[in-house]
Amino acid sequence: MNDGPKLITSALRDFAVPVPRTGSIETHSGYGWAADEGREIHARVQKRRVKADSSYEPEVQVSCLFDRAGYRFQIDGRMDGIFHGDLPHIEEIKTSFNVHDLANRLSHGSLAHPYSLQLLTYGYFHWLNNKVLPKLSFHLVSTRSRESLDLGCELRIAEYETWLGLRLDELVIETAKAEKRVQRRRKIAACFTFPFENPRPGQTEIVRKIEEVMSEGQPLLMQAPTGMGKTVGVLYPVLKQALGRGQQVIYITPKNSQHSIAEDACQRFAEAGSKVKALTITAKKKICFKNEPLCNPDYCEFSRDYYAKVREHGILDLLALSGTEDLIQARGHLWRKRK
Repeated sequence: MNDGPKLITSALRDFAVPVPRTGSIETHSGYGWAADEGREIHARVQKRRVKADSSYEPEVQVSCLFDRAGYRFQIDGRMDGIFHGDLPHIEEIKTSFNVHDLANRLSHGSLAHPYSLQLLTYGYFHWLNNKVLPKLSFHLVSTRSRESLDLGCELRIAEYETWLGLRLDELVIETAKAEKRVQRRRKIAACFTFPFENPRPGQTEIVRKIEEVMSEGQPLLMQAPTGMGKTVGVLYPVLKQALGRGQQVIYITPKNSQHSIAEDACQRFAEAGSKVKALTITAKKKICFKNEPLCNPDYCEFSRDYYAKVREHGILDLLALSGTEDLIQARGHLWRKRK
């Protein structure tokens, strides 16, 4: 029996965020994902660096372990590039429509922006492993004009470790909550029942086929006539297995009229005694309070200081009461809760 710390893995980009969360929903928030154009610019810059400097190494994998309150957190990431030498130089490549605007935001505070925290974390990991404090810098490139500029970033060990302690404390709380969600889901799975006493013709076959395919770990493409109860027939075995694993299910439909059928199915599960919860995610254009769905803090008061407002008003704690808080990724999505 292993009595050591429980291993929890996390991507560095999800780990390196401000404590507490700050910022608005906008292009420069640092919480979003890189666009295809940004990745292409990354590749071009790295290729140019390799040709110009033999000490440069792109796409360097990094990892570090931290023990905290009975957990062992493994943080994995990948540096854009490092120049090896007597004084190692770690470079993070970022793209933006306006590099001067982004540079201004990054210069305001190294611990207040995810981009800066990512770069500082790369530097800290290097310092832990090699006992050498590296030079850190951003290489910012405009997606509009390809203009570029370099911006330095200083790693202050004491300051960073203060943030690190707060972030690890956050992870302990988040992990403990996640474990409770897993236990709750497994409890639901143990008494998850089919919502109809007499299944429709074909529903039993659907359930059995899906159970068979899932046990084999194979994909399934199914076609069935309208009105035979496909939605319930599909959701029942999938939900039962997912909940038994402590997981959630994402059910995608192309039209609102079709997702209402899935919502009705979840309601039927609930009426049959299952404490399953459902959350509907819809297009922000359909639920935006503004005339245009522009997520810009200068235009929209709802996107302004979004991450701070989520924290200050305890939104995730309210969602925790319904068991749906892990669906909220706090990356600027808009959600509509279905009762």
